[in-house]
Amino acid sequence: MKKILIIFVALFMMIFNVNALEITSEHAVMYNLNDNKIVYEKNKDEITSIASLTKIMTTLVAIEQIADINKTVVLNNSMFEGLYEAEAAVIGLKDGQVLTYEDLLYGTFISSGADATRALTISLAGSETNFVKLMNDKAKELGLVNTKYINATGLDEIGQISTVDEVARLLKVALENKLFKTIFESRSYTLSDDSMTIYSTLSNTSIRYGLNINSVVGAKTGYTDDAGFCLASVGHDKTNDIKYLLVTTKAPISFEKANHLEDAIEVYDYYFNNYKYYNLVDKDAKLLTFDTKYSKLKNVSFKAPYDVKYYSDSSFNKEQVRLKYNGPDVLKPFTKVGKEIGTLDIMYGDQKVNTISVTLQEKVPFSIIQFLKSNIVIIILIIILGRIIKKRKRKKKTIKRYNRRYRKK
Repeated sequence: MKKILIIFVALFMMIFNVNALEITSEHAVMYNLNDNKIVYEKNKDEITSIASLTKIMTTLVAIEQIADINKTVVLNNSMFEGLYEAEAAVIGLKDGQVLTYEDLLYGTFISSGADATRALTISLAGSETNFVKLMNDKAKELGLVNTKYINATGLDEIGQISTVDEVARLLKVALENKLFKTIFESRSYTLSDDSMTIYSTLSNTSIRYGLNINSVVGAKTGYTDDAGFCLASVGHDKTNDIKYLLVTTKAPISFEKANHLEDAIEVYDYYFNNYKYYNLVDKDAKLLTFDTKYSKLKNVSFKAPYDVKYYSDSSFNKEQVRLKYNGPDVLKPFTKVGKEIGTLDIMYGDQKVNTISVTLQEKVPFSIIQFLKSNIVIIILIIILGRIIKKRKRKKKTIKRYNRRYRKK
């Protein structure tokens, strides 16, 4: 009864804790990157516009297409056609300006310049349309079945869609690329022609609204009428050394407050303060004791080769930790040290958290004395049986000799 009550209270606390978060964004998903597991979600699989979060894919595909990031590109006005009419965010690139691919990557991502995006995609693929095909091919390769790109800038357009979960999955892949990760985490960048220093939209937004973003490692913002305020970011809980990846879309548009960034700060702060890893098993803790057979050691133990941790909120209860061993209970000599004996499931309640390979950690020496003691009855029986057999053989021989003598007479 006590166990059932503890489980009920733990589940209630976890549900209550998640519901305690009230963010303005209509769609959200957050991954614990340490475990690669979803820890928070809100309409994560609903189709949504993603505004400039599109540029996550734009940047990744561009990096994969660029052989030399220092190669230069001569810009021309045709690259910027229609951007000003669409009121797209630009960084102010000019006709005839000569920039490197690296400049255009940073201009595309950290300051979300549509002019940099156009120059980047056209110079790499001949046209934005051709480049978008590469983006959709990459989405297909990654299994992003609900993601479709019509343009590379993220401007609202019918059919330009994704989900926050697919954006998160894409970002996780992109962050495996060293150059992308560097760009993602950058707050500023000076163009190679020294014409300007650009700043990340994350930095600009936090300064404008006086928000503390010390826990945010890197981010991509977005904004259109259809998508609302959007944000894809990574936050680091330095106290517990846990990294989270959060994607939100459709936060209410307001020029009085940064709803998307406030949502991120609220979610991060909540998880930083309420969730951490608890040790189910400590390294070197004695987990199992085995009896031995035919050895001078009465028993040998198995110690945990590493810590086994469990991610939980403050409802964690050490009493719910259970060990489930699968293997022999008695060990014999001549088993090699390091050989797997069995497995040990580390359970929290009914959930299997980890399976440890149980190996022999110390030698089980053979003892002739213990062998004899353990088998004394069998040895005595063998001796008695041997004597009986020997006695019978002698008796048979005696009978045979007697019969021979009797026949001769």
